[in-house]
Amino acid sequence: MADRWSDMLDEVSRQRAEVARVGDALRTLTAHAVSPDRLVSVTVDARGLLVDLGIDQRAMRRLRADQLSEQITALVRDADRQLADRRNQILTAAVQPVPDYADVRMRGDGQTGADDD
Repeated sequence: MADRWSDMLDEVSRQRAEVARVGDALRTLTAHAVSPDRLVSVTVDARGLLVDLGIDQRAMRRLRADQLSEQITALVRDADRQLADRRNQILTAAVQPVPDYADVRMRGDGQTGADDD
């Protein structure tokens, strides 16, 4: 019985560490998007907030203010989509069950070994 409690406590510790790791990964995410002509670039943080904006002087000469504004908005939207995709990948990977040997080992009666102990 003590082994079961020890195993359960070890599993809780492992899960806590995994939650902390996932939380850190999500908090530090950023995404970057660049215009096709490479004259405008944006970076958004984990919350999708614009944290860096790069505008080449040539962009200001080529584009009207409304065009530049539209391009910046589109780039932020693209970067935010990238961020959402990466966030979903991290969360999906974190919730995937990881079978161990006892989960997949078959006993002679066709049952999995997970109930052994």
